[in-house]
Amino acid sequence: MSTLIIEDVKLTVFRRPEPGHARSAMIKGQSTMKLLTEIVAVQITTDEGVTGETFSLGGGMGMAHYLASTMKPALIGRNPADREAIWQDLWDLSRLWFPPLFALGTVDVALWDLYAKSVNSPIHEVLGTYRRKIPAYASSMTKENVGEFVEEALKYKERGYQGYKLHVWAEPDRDIEACIAVREAVGDSYPLMIDVVAGYNQQDALRVGRVLDELKFLWYEEPLRDYDLHGYRMLSEKLNVAVCGGETNEGGLYSRAELVSSRAVDIVRGDPSFTYGIGHTRKIAALAEAFGINFEVHTNPNPMMDAAGLQVALSVKNTSFFEQLVPESLYNFGVEEPVFIDDEGFAHAPDGPGLGLKIDWDFVNRYKIAEL
Repeated sequence: MSTLIIEDVKLTVFRRPEPGHARSAMIKGQSTMKLLTEIVAVQITTDEGVTGETFSLGGGMGMAHYLASTMKPALIGRNPADREAIWQDLWDLSRLWFPPLFALGTVDVALWDLYAKSVNSPIHEVLGTYRRKIPAYASSMTKENVGEFVEEALKYKERGYQGYKLHVWAEPDRDIEACIAVREAVGDSYPLMIDVVAGYNQQDALRVGRVLDELKFLWYEEPLRDYDLHGYRMLSEKLNVAVCGGETNEGGLYSRAELVSSRAVDIVRGDPSFTYGIGHTRKIAALAEAFGINFEVHTNPNPMMDAAGLQVALSVKNTSFFEQLVPESLYNFGVEEPVFIDDEGFAHAPDGPGLGLKIDWDFVNRYKIAEL
């Protein structure tokens, strides 16, 4: 096979329209995720016309200018087969660039999409396939009241999803009420998780965690800020529910090594957007596997990055679920077909090489702001 050379990196900034029910697209009051956001569509093209592509997790014009001025020059003329060498170069340079957390991962995902397309294989096969489908759980937005959590949990259980996660208010008494109500509604054996989005102090986190033990929740995600290793170790030692963290830590593999080796968490989190790309995220999964714990892939309100996370999960033994933000209609934008979840609640490997998803360029161009 001839050597491919990267000839161009095209960056298209678009502003996706505000969803019809903006209130249903929020996570926690202080950490609002309104999906009115500017996204960068990245295309990396070789001399033989093979193109890898993905979406950034937001960032808009600032992200596009950053990628154009710093990462694009480092990609031109490189062989996309040399993804690890390219990643290491970008990682070294980023020490003084202070890039947005998602910049390197965005470029890396497009590179993996490009390379896998060049060998006509899905990314999970390039990584080494462990399975071709994986259980999916429904991951809520923050609701107006307890009843809305109950209603949604029952809806997605009936739909076939194999678990449900509450993004709660970070108000301990109210959160406990919601968790009790949902557990009573779905029954004792249905997998439930809670994500506090780093909203508690240590005392509240321990109090809520003891209730989760009684309710037999599967995991307890981000009760504290990521840097509070002392607090995370305390929770992991005192609680039976699996403490899950490390989602937004900078440093990727290198910062999560301390989380895992010190048993500050029972489950470590990451995804190709937050943790610097596909290859690096796969390394974090291997680190967790070596220490006998699970690595659970975090989702994004972004269908291309979700496909990237799924490709990693399909190559990993110590991952239990694919996380699907719900309602799904809020997140299935800008692609021809999203990730498929069947009636039994399994997310399936997309058909086709690379990520397996295709950007809907009519959609992108309709809402385009600029091209760089």
